[in-house]
Amino acid sequence: MRAQEQPGLPRVTAQPDPAPDTARWGGLRAALVHHDPQVSDVAFARLARELLDPAAAGPADLVGPVEVLTGSPHPNRARVALLLGVLLGDDESSSYLPGQIKGVLGDRLDASMRLLERADTEPCLRTALLHLLMHLPEQRDRISPVLPADLDEHDAARLRRCLTVPDFTDPSCAAGIGRAWPSPAHWGSLAPITGPVRAGAELAELWDAETAALRAYQGARAEHEIHHAFGWPELPEPPEPVTPASGAYRRLLEQESTAGQRIELLRAESGAVPGGNWDRSVTAWDEDAYLRRNLRPAPGPVLDVACGTGRWTRVLAEQVGPDRVLGLDSAAPLLEVARAAVPGVLFTEGDARALPFPDAFLGAVNCSDALHLLPEPQRVIAEVARCLHPAGTFTATTYRPGTRAFQRYFQRCHERVFGLRSFEPETIAEAFGSVGLDVVDSSGPGSFLYLTARRRAVGRGGMGAVAV
Repeated sequence: MRAQEQPGLPRVTAQPDPAPDTARWGGLRAALVHHDPQVSDVAFARLARELLDPAAAGPADLVGPVEVLTGSPHPNRARVALLLGVLLGDDESSSYLPGQIKGVLGDRLDASMRLLERADTEPCLRTALLHLLMHLPEQRDRISPVLPADLDEHDAARLRRCLTVPDFTDPSCAAGIGRAWPSPAHWGSLAPITGPVRAGAELAELWDAETAALRAYQGARAEHEIHHAFGWPELPEPPEPVTPASGAYRRLLEQESTAGQRIELLRAESGAVPGGNWDRSVTAWDEDAYLRRNLRPAPGPVLDVACGTGRWTRVLAEQVGPDRVLGLDSAAPLLEVARAAVPGVLFTEGDARALPFPDAFLGAVNCSDALHLLPEPQRVIAEVARCLHPAGTFTATTYRPGTRAFQRYFQRCHERVFGLRSFEPETIAEAFGSVGLDVVDSSGPGSFLYLTARRRAVGRGGMGAVAV
């Protein structure tokens, strides 16, 4: 910061960041690598509290944590790597910590890079370290040339993309936006679609959103791997993410995936961050089975709301016959795919917040893998209740917040970029109840949330004041 000089005012000189209390931090360094897990877990929880609230804790001694990261094998190496990455994700805040972290890491970058090559580096540490390196584009000339040759191609592609400094005067740079998540390697050499010409500010917003999405993906995977390798002590909630909120990026990704025939790939990957489905143990077929078990239509048509490309519309058609099924979505390109995939079903472009059906017209409504995408979900729920036949069922699959602090943090990063949300089961049950829908099943593995509600036969009630 430059000295400020104004007539009649004394000179104000910027002060350097105050020095940390080394006595206070000295014991913490040793405790972080203690052989007793109870001691080292408590030490890491304290470190997280100190660094996640630097205004309350005062200046931090970051040399110690970085030395833990590059030191002898210990569970806290991976935890520290991910914590530092979370702090670097707050780079646009007024905190001095991101700059301080980058300075300390820059001084010890060679030691950090050697961890990627060592055979005794735990997989979860490698994943967390890659997430950390994604925040250091200013070090790309030191990082990229020394990446191990055996690094997973998707990990390497994500890292190189996040280290890239964009040049929007280069047509290939602009054309590549929308073809990097969850990894540029997934998209191969597909030619981009011909879309609208975008101004520099719009390109920059989309680029930043895509970078944030890749970091959230890598960070969430690291959090999951650390949880299964070592567990997590009880931690404070990180600050709200400063990642860009850009529903425009999700729309671009949907457009590119439809044209590039990558819809199934993105569908499989889309549950990883919000659902914690990193081992792919939860499949689309599990959602199919839930829908088949719980779909109990009353008389009337069966609506698949926010049907997308018709993935679950097909299941409904198999259950009750295509001539009884309706599909509604706001995206015309997705409906074109759906019409070809599920012949015999009537598909309509429309807004789920204003369903084009009379009261009590629909025998059942389904909303698979979409409620978290919709703007104003409480209005959608109210419209479903209005149109649903008494005793008709509403089935939905969506997501709930995770059970761990860092897991929830990366969920929120992902949600901000993609314009999504997750739902507390109790809150969404109240929202359903306020419009006359009784939740009869609330279940699902991990952070998946499967819901079945039934319309009350008597007393529909008003929309109420419960928001979700």
